[in-house]
Amino acid sequence: MKLKDHIIRLRIPQTLHQLMLDDLRRPHTFADERVGFLHTTSKVLADGTVLVIATEYTPVNDEHYIEDDRVGAKINSAAIRAAMQRSLEKQGGCFHVHLHDHRGHPGPSRTDNNSLPGVVESLGNIAPAQANGFLILSQNSFYASIKIPGAKEFMQPEVVSVVGKPMLLAFNNEKRSRNRVYDRQSFLGESSQFMFENIRVGIIGYGGGGSHIGQQLAHIGVKNIIIFDDDKVEDTNLNRLVGAWFSDIKNAVLKTAVAERVIKRVLPTANVIPVNIRWQDNPELLQSCDVVFGNVDSYAERQQAEAECRRYLIPYIDIGMDVYQIDDDPHAIAGQVILSLPGSPCMSCFGFLTEKKLAQEAAKYGKVGGRPQVVWPNGVLASTAVGLFVNLVTNWTQDNEISDYLSYNGNTGMIQQHVRVQYLTNKVCSHFLPDQVGTPVFVKL
Repeated sequence: MKLKDHIIRLRIPQTLHQLMLDDLRRPHTFADERVGFLHTTSKVLADGTVLVIATEYTPVNDEHYIEDDRVGAKINSAAIRAAMQRSLEKQGGCFHVHLHDHRGHPGPSRTDNNSLPGVVESLGNIAPAQANGFLILSQNSFYASIKIPGAKEFMQPEVVSVVGKPMLLAFNNEKRSRNRVYDRQSFLGESSQFMFENIRVGIIGYGGGGSHIGQQLAHIGVKNIIIFDDDKVEDTNLNRLVGAWFSDIKNAVLKTAVAERVIKRVLPTANVIPVNIRWQDNPELLQSCDVVFGNVDSYAERQQAEAECRRYLIPYIDIGMDVYQIDDDPHAIAGQVILSLPGSPCMSCFGFLTEKKLAQEAAKYGKVGGRPQVVWPNGVLASTAVGLFVNLVTNWTQDNEISDYLSYNGNTGMIQQHVRVQYLTNKVCSHFLPDQVGTPVFVKL
């Protein structure tokens, strides 16, 4: 694969983005602006996508600035050496960072273009297998110039994303287009349709809830969808698998083929990637997604999917339902929709995933049998999950304070915040630490 074919995606945790903004806005005694260094880890996926994941930010000490009226900020060699030392310790990439404090896309000045490539080349000598570059922040966007291993020239990322609630997605060469099909969802924001057309969404499991999600994503205009499911359509699927036909049973049609058929009939321009194996057997496709929906049956599968998404700074939206009966009471339908967002409470923080549940499930050795499933709770939960996704991307409600763990009572039709949200003692996740991102590194003890 030629280097020019590489697509770069830079991901920054929301807490780190805010830390950079706060630091770069601090006044200095003589410098007009401040500078910092963003440390990263990067990985080249099989399709050529280069993931660059931010892990740490280091401010430049006040005494390391040089007074020079010709530029906004000038730093000495000690500041560069400190950044290089940190890159050496972490064996990661490094980005020179500064701020243009306005709204809209920032751009490099003549001084930036003349001086910063040399700084990046020096940083690249420390960790040549990692991406290095310089990053300019504005109040709501970015300009990035990145040197990836083996490249002779600097490249701009396809997207810089701040992963939090809401997400901040800055695509390269963003254009606003008008399509009458989406006139009635224009309240989501003037950039919303461009976001839907360019964001990558993964769906793990297409039976039941997943089929509702795929159909709804197509209706709102999400074009890039990766479907993970290794099952074929069976007779027991027809009571809930949206878009499945009776003839699909005889023809042993894959669920991913049903997904592609449904999505493309709504949105012919959609880029649907069917993955007819477990996501664990091709994790890089999952890692390339910007948001992932999980529609899996077991606690262990949820734990694995959430952990992978946390490592690669991907919001994970989980849905699930169950039917149960206590004594001689009528059957009850219950379900949940959980947004697991890097840096925020995870499914273990919420008490949804516990060691006890995982142990009890494991003790059954996978012979639990099929759980009761019906179409209408799947539809309710899937619609709620798509609503969380839309708000995450567009911020149309401007309500970003409450953690999203929603419980569903299928007998009453009620969806509400789970009571456990009220008793969260810490809004910061203790199970997935900020520096535990990217490809796992095994350290010999």
